[in-house]
Amino acid sequence: MTRDRARPRLAAFTPLLLDVVVPVAAYYALRLAGLNAVLSLVFAAVPTAGFLMYQAVRRRRLDALGAFVLALLAVGAATSLLTGSPEFLLAKSGWLTAAIGIGFLVTLGFAQPLAFTFARSMLRRNRLGASLRVESWDVLWLSDGRFRRIWRHVTVLWGAGLLVDAGVRVALAYTLPVDLVPGLGVLVWAVTFAALQLLQFHYFTSAGLWSIVQIGGDVREDR
Repeated sequence: MTRDRARPRLAAFTPLLLDVVVPVAAYYALRLAGLNAVLSLVFAAVPTAGFLMYQAVRRRRLDALGAFVLALLAVGAATSLLTGSPEFLLAKSGWLTAAIGIGFLVTLGFAQPLAFTFARSMLRRNRLGASLRVESWDVLWLSDGRFRRIWRHVTVLWGAGLLVDAGVRVALAYTLPVDLVPGLGVLVWAVTFAALQLLQFHYFTSAGLWSIVQIGGDVREDR
């Protein structure tokens, strides 16, 4: 039972490891081995590309984000190899983050914004979801205007925050020495994630989300 419960948690960290930790560790290992910066960046991206292709084969489809990442990797590798300049590959994470941030903002026009659907999906897998009555969120979405506004505002928060993060990453890629950028990219990601989580928690508290979800929300229509 313990192993069965641990598997979903480990699976949740797999993309993070292959997209952030492994490429950076591989880059510095290859540099220490004497490989130049361009080739080190190209080879360090192999685990990410391999994982995306594995997922595509297993699921028999490649989603839009996966296709975008593979295209970025391919274009970045080709550009860097042809020009001998590693900047585009270094900026790849910034372009990817920008695409995700734009994706958050685009979903404001959907039936349910991305922050809401992502949080609901994640919380259904753990005990916190039960305490926050996540099973009632679809009903709350339909019945409580304040609940909807909170999640739309949080979607804007994440979209804007990720766009700022993307701008910082691209600026670092084109202004700092090559070997500093991969490690700083991890630091930028950690700071962005922590800052957005703190801002989100503060907003949830001030907007009254906790009281809404714990009592099941109001049944009134508040548009």
